[in-house]
Amino acid sequence: MNTEARTNGITGSIVVTVNEAAGQAAIERAKTLLAGIPGGVDKAAKAAMSRTVDRLRRDSNQAIREKYDITDEGIRAEKNVRVRYSFQNGVQATVTFSGRKIPLYRFGGAYPKVPTQDIAAGKKPVMVKGAWTMQYQGVAARGHQFKGTSPTQFMDAFVAQMKSGHIGIFERTGGSTSEGSDAIREIMGSSVAQMVGNQQVAQGLTERAYETFETELDKAVYRILTGWR
Repeated sequence: MNTEARTNGITGSIVVTVNEAAGQAAIERAKTLLAGIPGGVDKAAKAAMSRTVDRLRRDSNQAIREKYDITDEGIRAEKNVRVRYSFQNGVQATVTFSGRKIPLYRFGGAYPKVPTQDIAAGKKPVMVKGAWTMQYQGVAARGHQFKGTSPTQFMDAFVAQMKSGHIGIFERTGGSTSEGSDAIREIMGSSVAQMVGNQQVAQGLTERAYETFETELDKAVYRILTGWR
């Protein structure tokens, strides 16, 4: 199984290719056992590849969560998966994960959970509609992506809720909006494609794909030999 990561701005994808080389020993067994059945090896390999891809898609969330502090719900909301099969040079499948970056707020460790004013710090000057006004600032936000690491505190970032109802961790850019207020931007985490492209995550998926392909190929060969459809 080979991986190739691609990024384009805030979107990205990782192409995961599984081919016969992933289970060469199983392929050789299949050729021996199905030598007298025309097209038997191709049929078995296609069936095994289909089941390998299904398993790969299911396991991607688990592999991500072993490394990243994020829930299944947080992953699924930003995951698009496409599968393309090729039968020109053996049997292979290309699985593409893509999607926009996920707000850091949706990873574990985000704090505070709701917009909270830092009353103890007092009011500070904020530009609102072209004029300076004294307001309480949000409590300094914390967040992280990886399990096993402590959430990082962002002294100049805070949790806020937009008019749409969306809640996230934001920071001031130093610029101004068209209304003259302080411009802010949301702090984002990785996209699903970037997380799948992480070396440890990709390696784990690779190993599972190897094992799955070999196991499913042996099962497919047995089904053909016993006349199952």
